[in-house]
Parts: sequence; C-alpha cells; structure tokens
Amino acid sequence: MRLRILLSFLALTACHDPDRVSVDVAFDVDAAGGFTSAKCIASTGKTCQIDFRGVTPRRAVLQVGEMRHFKHVGPGAPVCIAAKAADLAGCQPIRLRAGYARIRKERSDSVALAHGHARS
Repeated sequence: MRLRILLSFLALTACHDPDRVSVDVAFDVDAAGGFTSAKCIASTGKTCQIDFRGVTPRRAVLQVGEMRHFKHVGPGAPVCIAAKAADLAGCQPIRLRAGYARIRKERSDSVALAHGHARS
C-alpha cells in the first residue's frame, strides 16, 4: 500500500516541475532585411525577453500573445530569447534566417535525487 502511494506521488510530481523555465518565440524574417516580426507564443515568466545583438533597439519585452515588428533586423541577425531578463546574460545567440522560425528554450532548475535506501 505504501509503495502504491509513493508511486502515485512520484507520478504526480513528475508531471509538474515548478522549477521549469521555458520560452517560445516565433520570428518572421524579411528576406530583403528590412524588418523582422516577433511573436511571444508562451513563457513561464509571463513575458518573452528578446535581445538582438548588434542592432537597435537591442532589447524588447513582449507579453504572451503580443507581436512586434523590428526595423533593420534581417537575416543573419543574432538573437537571444529568455523568460527572464537575467537569463539573457549567458545566452549563446542564434542567427536568424530569412522566413519563419520558431525558437523554444526550456530549462529546469530542479535537483535530481540519487536512488538509494535511507537508513535510520
């Protein structure tokens, strides 16, 4: 009986990771390089943090569901996305290509426990 309760608890906690951080952004990059559209699809931080490297404006914060257009951001522009602004600092930029691209990032800060038997 105790084993069944423990297994049920583990199954429920495995489905929901409160320490999971994720962000999902869609980009539509004009092939001529005149503009790029970005839409915040989903974010555990309630906003999508976007950091274009080497262009102005450099950073943007979009609410989930919001779309924005950026001038002078074209193919080859390096971009980082994050759910929290602090996570942009260590980002390795991805270079945008012409056309549609969807970038998703997910990270879990939870600690895995080693299997074993505790002794009292």
